[in-house]
Amino acid sequence: MLTIDDIRKKALSWLGSEYNEETRNEVREMLEKDEKKLIDSFYQDLEFGTGGLRGIMGAGTNRMNIYTLGMATQGLSNYIIRQCGHEEIRVE
Repeated sequence: MLTIDDIRKKALSWLGSEYNEETRNEVREMLEKDEKKLIDSFYQDLEFGTGGLRGIMGAGTNRMNIYTLGMATQGLSNYIIRQCGHEEIRVE
């Protein structure tokens, strides 16, 4: 289990320029004013379950956002490449 220091470190990494301003502002707000929300937003990575990728919308690794969706998409792409190599893949 992550400590509050681990969670803060994880959240601080979301203040980089690779994240949009809205996301950075939401993370700053949590770091400054809402430790409970900060913990819930970053204590784990959002998991892909039998119902797909579902979660509360917002900033953080345990939230549904463009970054967690991007990570899931990249993971699926990596899996397809491992299974099929670089052969042409078509959906009919």
